[in-house]
Amino acid sequence: MDWLTVSKSKNMEEVQKAVQKLDVHERDARGRTPLMLFITNRMPLEGIQLLLAQNIDLEAQDKLGDTALKKAVKFKQKNVIQLLLAKGVTLDAPGGIQATAWYTARMHREIADLLLATPGAIRLTLTAEEQRQVDTILYEESINKMGQRIHAISSAVILHAVVNGYNWDDGPKPMLAALHNPVCAPITLLDMFELMEGDYWLAQPEEEVAASEWQQPWQEMAQIVSAKLALDKT
Repeated sequence: MDWLTVSKSKNMEEVQKAVQKLDVHERDARGRTPLMLFITNRMPLEGIQLLLAQNIDLEAQDKLGDTALKKAVKFKQKNVIQLLLAKGVTLDAPGGIQATAWYTARMHREIADLLLATPGAIRLTLTAEEQRQVDTILYEESINKMGQRIHAISSAVILHAVVNGYNWDDGPKPMLAALHNPVCAPITLLDMFELMEGDYWLAQPEEEVAASEWQQPWQEMAQIVSAKLALDKT
């Protein structure tokens, strides 16, 4: 009997025997705990509850740096996430928002919104009215008017959605308005830096960019976002 075999069996009698005979803190060659194996192999919730009753370490990390919560996110197991939350699993991470399970879940809004208590997280699922406001801004044909509308946004949730829905090929001007909006959250700045390929613009020689009317605003924005992000980390 070993944890990998038990996790694949999905047999409650086998789980009962395992928690009595095997080391519930054991790690495999990849650093995975029995709980991680149960999640990875989609053990029924009853089996996971039996394991959780053994007072195991919920914050253990495997060699990839994944916790049990991150495994549950990756395998889209909402019931397991809710169970771990009820057990008081830690949501924040020493590495900041990008190291959290919420950040891992961002592409799956319903799952990410289960983890909204994560420090620095932002709600991704919009109400019908919020979506209407976002669409009104993003479908605005005038870049100047779009910038004005973005400047007037008072909701961090709506601003975040606008930044992520914006067609960045339309130029930096509306996003400069987002950048300077006081409700712009740190996670929105992170997404903005990624979407605009900030590392690329920071790497370009300033003298060459200065000679290009269209490139200069991009580099300036990358510099501002980078500085703001650095300030948030201090």
